[in-house]
Amino acid sequence: MRATLLRLIWRTVLWTSLLAVLLSAGYAYYIDRTISKTFEGRRWSVPAQVYAQPLELFAGLRLSKGQFITELKRLGYRQNTELNSPGTYRQNQSSVTVHLRSFRFIDGFRPTQILRFTFSQNDMRQITELGSGEIVLVRMDPAKIGSFFPSHGEDRVVLRPDEVPTLLAEGLKAIEDRNFDEHRGFSITGILRALIVNIRAGAARQGGSTLTQQLVKSYFLTNERTLQRKLRELAMAVILELRFNKEDLLTAYVNEIFLGQNGARAIHGFGLGAQFYFNKPINELDVAEIATLISIIRGPSYYNPFRHPERALSRRNRILDTFYSDGLINAAEHGKAKAQVLGVVKAPGRGGAYYPAFMDLVRTELSQRYSNTDLRSQGLQIFTTLDPRLQENTQQAVGQSLDDIERDRKLPPNSLQAASVVADSQTGEVLALVGGRQGRVDGFNRALNAQRSVGSVIKPVTVLTALNQGMDLTDKITDRPITLRQKSGETWAPKNFDGKTYGELPMYLALSRSLNLAMVDLGQRVGIENVQAQFAALTNRRSNNPYPSFLLGAEAMSPLQTLELYGNFASGGFHTRPKAVIAVLDENGAALSHHAFEMRQSIKMPTVAALNRALELVMRRGTGRSSPFSKLGVAGKTGTTNDNRDSWFAGFDNSHLSVVWVGRDDNKSTGLTGSSGALRVWNAMARRNGVDPIVPMPSDDLVAIEYTSGARANERCADVVMLPVRAPQSLQIKSGCKIKRSLRQRLKSIFTDE
Repeated sequence: MRATLLRLIWRTVLWTSLLAVLLSAGYAYYIDRTISKTFEGRRWSVPAQVYAQPLELFAGLRLSKGQFITELKRLGYRQNTELNSPGTYRQNQSSVTVHLRSFRFIDGFRPTQILRFTFSQNDMRQITELGSGEIVLVRMDPAKIGSFFPSHGEDRVVLRPDEVPTLLAEGLKAIEDRNFDEHRGFSITGILRALIVNIRAGAARQGGSTLTQQLVKSYFLTNERTLQRKLRELAMAVILELRFNKEDLLTAYVNEIFLGQNGARAIHGFGLGAQFYFNKPINELDVAEIATLISIIRGPSYYNPFRHPERALSRRNRILDTFYSDGLINAAEHGKAKAQVLGVVKAPGRGGAYYPAFMDLVRTELSQRYSNTDLRSQGLQIFTTLDPRLQENTQQAVGQSLDDIERDRKLPPNSLQAASVVADSQTGEVLALVGGRQGRVDGFNRALNAQRSVGSVIKPVTVLTALNQGMDLTDKITDRPITLRQKSGETWAPKNFDGKTYGELPMYLALSRSLNLAMVDLGQRVGIENVQAQFAALTNRRSNNPYPSFLLGAEAMSPLQTLELYGNFASGGFHTRPKAVIAVLDENGAALSHHAFEMRQSIKMPTVAALNRALELVMRRGTGRSSPFSKLGVAGKTGTTNDNRDSWFAGFDNSHLSVVWVGRDDNKSTGLTGSSGALRVWNAMARRNGVDPIVPMPSDDLVAIEYTSGARANERCADVVMLPVRAPQSLQIKSGCKIKRSLRQRLKSIFTDE
């Protein structure tokens, strides 16, 4: 009986042990396959790099020496009289000498060069290559504005093993894991040393994790402190060590380790960390900067060099001492590095500038053109239309203007929001895109996604419809009360902004002063169905509002869609889809695709010339006349919606088309008109970006017209505008250009907005 019991016990133990071994083996196999597949997938999943337009430099360019140095700093170039490495420059009174970085552009590779740029007051006078001669055109390396990491969606700059600086690799081992080259995933001595330190301190002061264990935690595990998690960490570390060599593991660590937070954007890896903290690529970091980045690893929040510079500096110096004692740097390097300030950039994120709103547009465009396989290709280079200087200027103008408006009108701080899009007026290339007043923070992108009623910015569509039907800008329309019965049986009785009426007046004057009743009269005359057909032809989208209120802008559109509408006018009668991506190259520099312009003629040239002349009058004499730039050759239209909920401005000069929206996210009234809100933001943009006056199209049909009457003028007329008219002989000629005094006074009293 006893022998039988013993055999049963041994049999149970044996089978239980065998089952445990099988389960353990199965679990180990599962972990092995899981972490190997994940590690292999992420290790060389090089993110697509997204670049802005490069700054093109040539003799005669209007760019001062100070502005050029600002651009160099934006790209992470630093002043160094020796010019001993790419990414450096030196200056004297009239010139700047630059050691350019190499870069692979769309049309080929540009090696490093040392060039001298000579300036004369506010212009670039000459470009010369040292030891060679004068150069006609130079492209600076473009700013990197973002990246994609298709396999797991994280932003980082992935380094190959040969791109990891030697001091960084050896320094990490000296500070974080001295036995890295010998151990197999974990270190007993490290664990014991940490245990002794923690017992003496009475708290957890030091961890015993190897670099491999830290890599496992970053890749696969949470931060919970349990025995089960620690055992999984050890098992995974051992498997990684068995599967991959030390160089691969160290490189993965360099690319993976968490180094801080920039809003919603996590800073992973030393490649991105170098750009974020020092505005330069990893290969240009000096000894002190490498030590600073290593110092952050132990506690990205505790040792944050922006918030706690004293802590970061103290730890950096201790790391430099270790570098010296281990023979990684010599005495001169040690002394020089310890004497340096931290040197982190004052505006975190400026290096490798991050523009989330514009990146949203890039993502949208890529998703429409490329398959997921294309987007997961390794090392893609995506070249975009973004102009960094214009983007920065536009974002600053938006933020400062909203602050000023809130202060002047005693509105609650940060109650207003805004969006702005700036494009090349001829090509539709989006040069700047602002999705809100916090430009560097991910969030709701109002430029792309805010669908708001556009108000009077839609009125030029009605005028264009009339011109296409043979009417002239001088044709009379009637501004009088009107009541329309809808299909539902309800009535609609619009009013002018000021509540007054102005009787019969020329079409251009009704547009210039944005008279609602006159525009409804014109819409009824040409047919609302024709106006909406014209709208569809200009935007490639049908109106969502079939009712006459469409004529006054009761149509929800985003700022980007509004830009597409006005692009037909700004380009001289061509429809172009706004575009953000120019070309995409693969990892070998071969073009996957080149994004050509999508252009078709949408308006005949004489017709668009007439409409644009009327839009210039809107700025010179109408609702845009409060702008200090109104008489400098710009065209545009303001817009205000019911209860002053939305403030709009869409306008263009010879180079740039801009759309601005100002409002509140809760859709409450702002108290702002198009002139007092969006136009004010545009004014701030124009002050920073400048104005390139519109070049009038050649025309033989320009006629002198008395502004307020619409009559053909003679030499005694003072209040004259030049307008294209098909049949000038049919116009009434005013002997003295006098109109009824009461009408003139009423016209002068029209409010400066809708």
